[in-house]
Amino acid sequence: MHESRKYLSSDRNICMCSADSGADAAIAAIHAADGEDALRSGIAQGLLAVRAAARASAPAIAVAADWSHVLRSGVAAAARLTPGPSWSWFVSGSVARGEAVAGSDVETLVVLADDAARDEALEAAAAVHAVLERCGVRADANGVLASRPRFCRSAGAWSDGIAHWTSDPREDRGVVMTGVLADSRAVHLADDSVTEDLLRTQVVRAAGEHYPDRQYLLQDATTLRATFPSRLRMLANQADTVDLKLAAIDPLVKMARWAGVSAGSTELSTPSRLDAAGAANVLDADDVSTLRECFVALVRFRWTSRAGGNQVVLSELPPQDRAMLRGVAREVAGISRKLTYLASTSAFR
Repeated sequence: MHESRKYLSSDRNICMCSADSGADAAIAAIHAADGEDALRSGIAQGLLAVRAAARASAPAIAVAADWSHVLRSGVAAAARLTPGPSWSWFVSGSVARGEAVAGSDVETLVVLADDAARDEALEAAAAVHAVLERCGVRADANGVLASRPRFCRSAGAWSDGIAHWTSDPREDRGVVMTGVLADSRAVHLADDSVTEDLLRTQVVRAAGEHYPDRQYLLQDATTLRATFPSRLRMLANQADTVDLKLAAIDPLVKMARWAGVSAGSTELSTPSRLDAAGAANVLDADDVSTLRECFVALVRFRWTSRAGGNQVVLSELPPQDRAMLRGVAREVAGISRKLTYLASTSAFR
């Protein structure tokens, strides 16, 4: 039997809804879903709504926020519809940040009640993801899934893990776990003892106490430089397919995450993290403005380009899109080099 559960009422207010896009109706249908068919229909309705909004030139940031909200609601509904222990479900990544695109997968974590049996919880979490897959929502390709023991723990075990990962980020994928938890937000709560920002608040506080953790977050952000090949390189290599996520989005998002955590901020979205970092003088105002503009341009491209997905064939893009992507890469790479230099001078201690 299900334990008594509740949705996050606050989640209904966080989304920057795109002007009567129809996403609200889809989200309401998902919340009311009494079975898998109704859930699948609600998610499909949400995707149609956000695609229509994108075609109607709604702000891409708002479209991404709407679609992220649909996906978060879908995860919450799947958890509600699947028999399991007393648990609270969290998401991470672009879905949590409100920056998802049509092909985004979902990263999930679970906080178990102290008396919950983890083996039972792992099986139930796998069943939740099976429901989501049948509804067209893919599980994270990198394995950040509540059906894995690493991501399914009691609140106390999560606290112990956070202390371990932030105090020694080189061990046990500590820097990766810091990033996952810094992006986390609850979508489905078992009771009032767990809050929407429980894991995020703990990891930001712990990272603030451990400079090496913040240092490795920055190193992770700047190791992979944003880049798009020039026409000459495209001709020389006879290859012009670029992974947009690896080439530009990940470096920018990771820089913003590091900057937000370094500012002691629990903000989730990339623009909000940049603003918090600027207010705390972690980033200067010009860099905040530049990274914000780059991020908006990338989100707009992802929702409006015919390229679709992360794999982009540059030769098939209009010249203005190629110029935009190369310009974004230059700006992001330049700020990355600047941050690397400043870190070498211990400017961020």
